Amino acid sequence: MKKKLLVYIPLLLIFAFAMAALWVHYSNIVGRLNLDPKPYRIPFGYFNGTATNLTDAARAAGIRAGDKIVSINGKPITTDNDFYRFSLEITSADPIAFGIERKTEGKATVTNEIKVSPIAFVVSPGYYGGILMNFLFVYFLPTFCILLGLWVVFMRPNDYQAWLLLFLLCGLGTFALEGYASGTLVGVFRRFFFNSFALSMLLFAIYFPERWTVDKKIPWAKWIFIILLGFQIILGLLDQVKVILGVNIIDYLESPMLFYNNYLGALANMIAIGFFFAILSHKAFTVKNSDSRRRLKMMAFGTTLAMTPTFALILYATLSRAKGSFFDIVPGWFAIFTLLMLLLFPLTMAYVIVVQRAMNVSVVVRQGLQYALAKNGVIVVQVLLSVGIIFAAVSLVSSAGTNNWLKVLFISAGIAVNILIGKIAARIKLWTDKKFFREAYDAEQILTDLSEDVRTMVETEPLLEMVSNKISESLHVPQVALLLRNGSVFQPAHAVGYDTMPSVFLDETDRSIEKISNNESLVIYQDVVDYWVNEEIQTVEKEALEKLNSQLLLPIGIKNELAGVISLSPKLSEEPFSPNDLRLLKSVASQTGLALENSRLTATIAQEAAQKERLNRELEIAREVQERLFPQEKPEIEGLDYHGTCRTALDVGGDYYDFLELEGGKFGIAIGDISGKGIGASLMMASLQASLRGQSMHYKDDLAGMMVRINSLLYDASTSNRFATFFYSQYDPKTRNLIYVTAGHDPPYLLRKKGGELEIIKLEKGGAVVGMLPPMLVTYEQGEITLESGDLIVSSTDGITEAMNPNDEEWGEPAMLEEIKKAYGMSAVEVAEHVTSKADEFVNGAKQHDDMTMIVVRVI
Repeated sequence: MKKKLLVYIPLLLIFAFAMAALWVHYSNIVGRLNLDPKPYRIPFGYFNGTATNLTDAARAAGIRAGDKIVSINGKPITTDNDFYRFSLEITSADPIAFGIERKTEGKATVTNEIKVSPIAFVVSPGYYGGILMNFLFVYFLPTFCILLGLWVVFMRPNDYQAWLLLFLLCGLGTFALEGYASGTLVGVFRRFFFNSFALSMLLFAIYFPERWTVDKKIPWAKWIFIILLGFQIILGLLDQVKVILGVNIIDYLESPMLFYNNYLGALANMIAIGFFFAILSHKAFTVKNSDSRRRLKMMAFGTTLAMTPTFALILYATLSRAKGSFFDIVPGWFAIFTLLMLLLFPLTMAYVIVVQRAMNVSVVVRQGLQYALAKNGVIVVQVLLSVGIIFAAVSLVSSAGTNNWLKVLFISAGIAVNILIGKIAARIKLWTDKKFFREAYDAEQILTDLSEDVRTMVETEPLLEMVSNKISESLHVPQVALLLRNGSVFQPAHAVGYDTMPSVFLDETDRSIEKISNNESLVIYQDVVDYWVNEEIQTVEKEALEKLNSQLLLPIGIKNELAGVISLSPKLSEEPFSPNDLRLLKSVASQTGLALENSRLTATIAQEAAQKERLNRELEIAREVQERLFPQEKPEIEGLDYHGTCRTALDVGGDYYDFLELEGGKFGIAIGDISGKGIGASLMMASLQASLRGQSMHYKDDLAGMMVRINSLLYDASTSNRFATFFYSQYDPKTRNLIYVTAGHDPPYLLRKKGGELEIIKLEKGGAVVGMLPPMLVTYEQGEITLESGDLIVSSTDGITEAMNPNDEEWGEPAMLEEIKKAYGMSAVEVAEHVTSKADEFVNGAKQHDDMTMIVVRVI
């Protein structure tokens, strides 16, 4: 599954969770809004488990604001819905027994039962105002916040700022979802997002629309709040687990939880929320982008204005220790004003985030008041109609006397009408765009499409075709040509609106090209006599611009270099290109330049990959050829057990060993090490083998003379930095006589047992390396020794002795010699395997830096 699709899984889960919570919330709308009033009602309000909005009758009976209502007529009351359901069952003025809990001044809990008679319910103008206020705060606020947050994330699922906005808005919406018990669906939803509210506000302020500069300098500071407020979220979840599953994990944390909730957690939440406004205000005056500053100022002002009355009211309640709802603490008009201002918070976020950011409106900044009222008015009407349909559907479903089939039919019709409203609203918004901004809508669509499509385009021709066609269609430009650099000139690579591809070019020294080289667009009016075009440019350049019918030239830049030009003819409407057009087209040209660079890089990578594949294949062939140069078969030599092995550091190497069957039953043994590695060394190795095999037939037992000749051949055939260390010997099985020459190579070891002790003899006689010095400067001395039964000859290249471990420590000759001694009684194959395995143990997985070659000869 693609990563882009994976983000929809948690989004759909949150969507289902939120919709289920809203469904349960709306199912209680009749009781919460008192839409079905009875002749009698309880003489006080109820909110979040406590008595509020007391009447004189309730006060006279002894009930106080903030008293916790635990039972009614002996029946326990645990949620707001229990209270609302009982209030709908009152049919007479008979006294009702309320069980209450109240804390004394000593903070002791006192339980009491107070009887209060219901009061007659009178429908007044204030009744409908109360329903409206309750609907706005209790239903409109959470619905608008949740749907807005979900919609933004659905539009921008891969934008972490959209997710932070979702949690912020859902947390704000939970302000109106109090009264639902822990463990219930709405209770779990409320407590999770309410506990996430302060943290999401802080992180949103830090990262929107760009990261806060202070956070870049001290990124660890925010983690203090992430840990503290994250602990709050975890405690909330554990509390819900306790209620739902009965798992009492949280009981063990009762004391630290109490301290956290009353002191540390409360302080962390207040500071985090305060930082939200402080950070937005700071960024509103410090970010470099003017559009971002304007949006931040609007957001900081709107959200601060929205939350200030609520903050003042909460601060007053904390200092005065007043209890109850807003209406119990302050005069009714101020409580209403506070709730209405709170609605300004999500509305501000909606305007700034949705209209100016989440819809990718980053080039054409919408500033027209007429446009804003027209388009946003459509949105408001659409939302109100949708809410009205939902409200009517819920009311009908809640009615006990309505036929079930009628309920299903009405709900289905409501869904269909809501979908129809959405389609009509989309058409009206499209008409509004074209009515007030003409091409602005299409221009915006170009930018949106290009930002999505260009990312995946790796071919130049489809890219140029898409860009030119969309510009032509949206801005009603009949002729568009894209010219790309070819050396020092710019030639048309794609064009639309011309009978044939324009056969023109613009030189990098032309006046028009010089003017757009600074990444600025260039407007050309060829029909104006005294315009600069007719005064400054040469005839050839003017003819080219006339053939292109250019009125606007746009630079296509890649890495501060001019890579191409977009030429646009005049619009069909003959209107000039507006500043909005120019800003959009400059962005389009910039994205086109990036896409062209991506296309070039993709082609280069593909070419390099193909070239690498060819090189790998050639190296594979070279490796196979080189392997054929090593002895493929081991001739049986009387009285000898011998073995050779080579392990290259790269695909091909420069080490060499060989075994030769010579005239008269004699046996040639060779080992060499070419300077360097890779192809060059492997070629010299092949040359050395050819020279040895050719000269061994002529020089027979004169190894010193043969070595002089081999040096001469290699010196003539190689560069000055190429040479080889070499050891060659000939063994006569009849006489057990061994003659040899060591040409700059590490002298082979001859191990011989004498009186129970091992004697080490180095075969050192010889001369300089071969291939480095001219023939007149080189002489060689030939050595000779008679071998005995049990003698062991071992020769290797420096890739074994200089093998290094991860600490860059060399294995060394003494260590190798010790292992050879230990393997003295083994066969030739076993000796080679033992020594190389010990070298590998020392290396301990470090990279092999040089070829590792060894020959072993044992006299039987």
